[in-house]
Amino acid sequence: MATNTQLKPVLLVSNTVMHYRVSVYNYFWRRFREDGYDFKVITNRMQPQNQIAPQFPFEERPFHFRDYRRAILKQKPAAVILFLHLKDRMFWPLVHWLKWRRIPVAFWTKTRNLDEPDNALRNFLFDYMLWLHDGLVLYSDDLMKNVPAQQKAKAFPANNTINFEDFPVVVESKEEIKRQLGIPFKKVVLFAGRMDVDGGRKRVDHLIEIFRDVKYSDAGLVIVGSGMKAEWQARINPNTTIYLGEVHDSKNLQISRVFKMADVCAIPGHVGLGLNQAFYFGLPVVTEEGKHPPEIGYLKPGRNGFIVPENDLEQLRKTLFTLLDNDALRAEFSQNARADILQQASVEGMYRGFRDCVRFMEAGKYYTA
Repeated sequence: MATNTQLKPVLLVSNTVMHYRVSVYNYFWRRFREDGYDFKVITNRMQPQNQIAPQFPFEERPFHFRDYRRAILKQKPAAVILFLHLKDRMFWPLVHWLKWRRIPVAFWTKTRNLDEPDNALRNFLFDYMLWLHDGLVLYSDDLMKNVPAQQKAKAFPANNTINFEDFPVVVESKEEIKRQLGIPFKKVVLFAGRMDVDGGRKRVDHLIEIFRDVKYSDAGLVIVGSGMKAEWQARINPNTTIYLGEVHDSKNLQISRVFKMADVCAIPGHVGLGLNQAFYFGLPVVTEEGKHPPEIGYLKPGRNGFIVPENDLEQLRKTLFTLLDNDALRAEFSQNARADILQQASVEGMYRGFRDCVRFMEAGKYYTA
């Protein structure tokens, strides 16, 4: 590895750094150093719930173009990666300034607003950004279909994931964990995620309704996450559903214990990284059709989970209890889920997508005709 004076700065400019990104960026920092780079982050905000100590150098500063311009000039980066939304006003002058200064700049992107995939104006703006940037880091291989043919050479998939290597070993059995948490159910359906984002798009309310009247006395629902609305809380049947609230700790031990004690994970809408975490712990995932982020690509219906028709609560119920009642099927899906996520969404694979994009730009191949 190069000495500190020989390391070439790579700067990630990011909106809010979510707690689950900190471990990923710690991994990036270590691996970039091994490959001769000094990975740093400038963000407008570190999520307050984060309890993992950042190892990577970072600065928190409000989004003001002039401030970020000065910070970037001070760092003298070999490359800049922008993890910003089109609606972030600073994004537009910043990327054009970076181009003018001939500082290689990459766009970490989903290539489209996947909640409005047919929005012509937004797609035009995304296509402009895909053309403008010197490199592209994509959330998944599947998104390459949205990259114009002329831009594909500078696009590098970095399948979005979490850092499984930081997950602790949970020594307690499922039954021991349930006793400690006060969970009386023989079999558990787990929901995990931020519930109030974008109008409740994860649809935890569908699960709450299903478990208001469960004929199977040995099955129950456990909900983990922020944003439980009062009206949803009021609909919970305490005999069949337990809400644990947010679960955070610096070693990810408590959330790992929650995932280990569950049998099936259900996130009816917008699965996100909760799917990755569920698969890592061998939980089949059940969701509904609809607008999902790129992580939905890891779910293979009939292999590691199921996708039921959108808003069909009866089919959602039947599918969940098919998995709960059939131990052999659940065990098969569990094995497939863990194997698939380790193969398709390792943090090392994600890192290599970023590193290869930086190397591509640094080589001077980023100039487009």
